[in-house]
Amino acid sequence: MKLWDYKKYFSMLGGLLLGALIALFLASLLFNKGIDRKDKSENIALESFHDAVQKASPSVVNIYSNVIVKDLDSPFPFSDRFNSIFGLNRSRIESSLGSGVIFYSNGYIVTNQHVIGDKSAGITVELSNGLKKEAKIIGIDKGTDLAVLKIDNDHELSSIEIANSDKLRIGDIVLAIGNPYGVGQSVSMGIVSATGREFNNPYSDYIQTDASINRGNSGGALLDSSGRLVGINTLIRSSSGGSEGIGLAIPSTRIVGIINDLIQYGEVRRGWLGFSIDRRVLRVNNLLQISYVNPGGPGEKATLKKGDIIISINNELSSYPLLFKEFARSKPGTTIKFKVLRESKELDLELFTSSMP
Repeated sequence: MKLWDYKKYFSMLGGLLLGALIALFLASLLFNKGIDRKDKSENIALESFHDAVQKASPSVVNIYSNVIVKDLDSPFPFSDRFNSIFGLNRSRIESSLGSGVIFYSNGYIVTNQHVIGDKSAGITVELSNGLKKEAKIIGIDKGTDLAVLKIDNDHELSSIEIANSDKLRIGDIVLAIGNPYGVGQSVSMGIVSATGREFNNPYSDYIQTDASINRGNSGGALLDSSGRLVGINTLIRSSSGGSEGIGLAIPSTRIVGIINDLIQYGEVRRGWLGFSIDRRVLRVNNLLQISYVNPGGPGEKATLKKGDIIISINNELSSYPLLFKEFARSKPGTTIKFKVLRESKELDLELFTSSMP
């Protein structure tokens, strides 16, 4: 083979190799772009909570209530006397707007007590499909601001799936569903800002969230990212009356027992301690001194005596708010540990709460 033939051969071979390398490079670019598009589409799917909302929204209802409000103050002197003479009624009816959650498929709905008031002239529940039903009050609990309603329906309703709110972590994503300002069912997203908030209510240990909660959201659902109930939206801390990023919800773990009590008894059965605190000593010396022990009650069974000073409750330094909180959150059969001071001696006692006689 002549020299120029070799040159021609190697030149052709080099061209083929270069073409193959370029083809491989272009193929890798196209493959990586395909992966990028796939990753982006998967990320978009992960960032959407559409499925969670679709799962829970049929269980969230709108509540319209005509609340009977009594006018306690009157600009007219002797108005009470005139009312009694002429039979005037100083009560008026105001419309209230809120939300609720279908807790049981046979028609039991949980909402806030302040949505329906102490007395109601009529409550209408609007389901997610637009169907409206008249509701009756089964029970209310002012302490926790919860109420249970009942509607009749021809078929089973879509009840909410409940999650364990004790497993919530600060920073977890939550969704608030309700009927803010009566615009219709709406969803807002936020995170868990804090847990165990009291805000001067010893009956509750609220979940704090920055998900937008406004007037009309009360009684609606606070969901986790899977569409399960973790709380009932109840309060906002606001100077303007609108959402400022501090919303409060009653945890699901607190709700279950309260709802079952309201359905079964029409009221919440809380633990009875069976003793009284001396208010004068509390006011003057800020001490929890027992002034009376009910015969046969939990206090007597725990060997508490008149004159005992409670110095710790469940291993925490005693205070009246702490004592009231333990009472408010206890159920019959709850164990409460007390350390008391009796004649200069410290005693460790266990009290088992019971139902009020």
